[in-house]
Amino acid sequence: MDEKMDSFYTEAAKSFKELYQLEFAPSNDPKSSAIFANKYKIRGILIAQADKAKALLATGNLDAALLWGFFTAKLANNFIETEEPRVEARNRLLEVVKFCESRVDLETREDLLKFSGLLQYVYNSLAVATEVDAKDGEQSALFWLEKAKSIYEKFKLMIDDSERPECWESLAMLTTLLEQDCLVKEVYENKSEKQKAAEFCLETLRRQLQFSPVVDNLLSTYGVANQKEIRVNKRDSVAVSPSDWLVSSLQRFDPKDWANNTAALSEYYVETEEFGKALECLMTARTVVCESFQNGNSSGLGHNLNGTKLWADISWLTSEYSLGLLEGGSKVILGSRFTIDPELVDTSPSYGNLFNQDTTKALQEAYGEPIQDTGLTTMISELSIMPKAYPAAARLFRWTCRSLSEALLYYRLDERCTEAIKLIRAHASAYGFLATFEADLPRKCCMQKRRVDLLEDLLAQLNPRFYMLACRTIMSECAEALTALRDLNEEKMKRTTIRTSPTSSLSSTNIVAELSKLAKKVNGLGLRALEMYKRLLDSFLTPANQREPDLYEEEWLPHVLMAHFYSARLHSKTIVAGAPRNRVEKLNLAMKAYEKMVEIADKHARSGYKVDMPEVEIAREMTQLLAGQIARTPLDA
Repeated sequence: MDEKMDSFYTEAAKSFKELYQLEFAPSNDPKSSAIFANKYKIRGILIAQADKAKALLATGNLDAALLWGFFTAKLANNFIETEEPRVEARNRLLEVVKFCESRVDLETREDLLKFSGLLQYVYNSLAVATEVDAKDGEQSALFWLEKAKSIYEKFKLMIDDSERPECWESLAMLTTLLEQDCLVKEVYENKSEKQKAAEFCLETLRRQLQFSPVVDNLLSTYGVANQKEIRVNKRDSVAVSPSDWLVSSLQRFDPKDWANNTAALSEYYVETEEFGKALECLMTARTVVCESFQNGNSSGLGHNLNGTKLWADISWLTSEYSLGLLEGGSKVILGSRFTIDPELVDTSPSYGNLFNQDTTKALQEAYGEPIQDTGLTTMISELSIMPKAYPAAARLFRWTCRSLSEALLYYRLDERCTEAIKLIRAHASAYGFLATFEADLPRKCCMQKRRVDLLEDLLAQLNPRFYMLACRTIMSECAEALTALRDLNEEKMKRTTIRTSPTSSLSSTNIVAELSKLAKKVNGLGLRALEMYKRLLDSFLTPANQREPDLYEEEWLPHVLMAHFYSARLHSKTIVAGAPRNRVEKLNLAMKAYEKMVEIADKHARSGYKVDMPEVEIAREMTQLLAGQIARTPLDA
């Protein structure tokens, strides 16, 4: 029997070397067909070795069991990588679990040292192979992650730091799990379990940081890093234990993937309004990736990474975080019905407890001022709390714009249009949110005008045939921005009227000229907004006969209703001079728009659509009020 084991060890060592070469074959194209071809070659090797190891299980040799479990787990992840039905991967992984849980005593130090690494790897793999909506509580993704965590904690409790599990795969980056997609995205999509999900994701990221130096040292020690060949034939050299072969399958800690996953985790903390933790995730991600890839003499954080997908993705998530804070503060000031409950806001951010990394440089660049001028605590506070006044809002605005600019270096409109559209829309939104905090009326107008310019320029570059959905969204946002700019200019006109007094040094001629100029500007902006709303509504017309659809898609129904609502408002607020008949014409247009909105809403409600919008009831009341106002207006006055 020893001869069979020796023969298997020798063949397994050769297989490990071949697997290593196939897994890390260089390729400039991540979608290269050669990579996928290698994965199927890897599958063939793994199937052969797993079958041979399984035949040795009857011997009771735990080393054979360890190798069989490892080959089988790697094979299961190969099925996941090639995006095949996950049931095959689950069945193979469950076979390993069943064997280990029936034959291995993890209460003994020897078995725990030998199998804890393998079981962590298998349990984590099962979490990914399990469907998100699994009904059986014992087979859920979180169930398997809890099992992996319990093994890890038991190992830390029973084994001192001088020894590591024999199967080191659990300490490597989870490269085989769907190409490094963060577990928080792939496994934890069940919203009812998001808190526990984030905890597991955080634990995984912490372990990767903790063990990355250990793995590097291990690879160097055993010769994998410098391509030394490991011999296991007893006739050639001293036999090498199975743990040494398992080491050769390790990958080094990949800071790119770690940074992407950590930045993605920030989205969860934003949802729960733990902004301090979200900020730490983003700053740590930027710090780790820059320390790994940036030259020491670079002028700024991420300078050498500009234009890469990695830096663009992290910058995009950063911009979403800062824009979210800016939006939240804006809504509080406006008194919106979507105002966030102040009791839920993280007003005393917890920073630095997640990863314990020095992120001073990243914080300084985000804040925009040297640390000598501002304390670290102040920086963290202002970057993790919704702004209440213009200075804090302006700081977040500048940070948002810098992050968006970094993202747009990779997501260019002429190359990656869909992503670029979202980034440019976010840039326009930032101007709108900042305007909320600005007290100076002319400056508010400039901000809204910049917002309009960004959206109109973006719309002009898009072909509606290919980007109709995006065009509709941009039309709606642009019309809203034009309406806001119109209202600001109307406010400017009112202030000019109030400022004028009998004792004013301005001549009446100059006052009338200024008011006339402002009135034309107000009406011009209102007309542009009306035209934009009309473009939006016309985009839904049936191409064959230019008729509106019987029923709108549920996703777009609110947009259509609000387009009629705001069009009615713009008609009613048009500044009209001359005979009352001119005023009545505008009121009639407004009433028709309100009536159209009510008609569409009622029609869809009868068809089973959920139309729960307070604006519909307002429009219903306005049709009656406007009808009375029109009736009371003398046309020949």
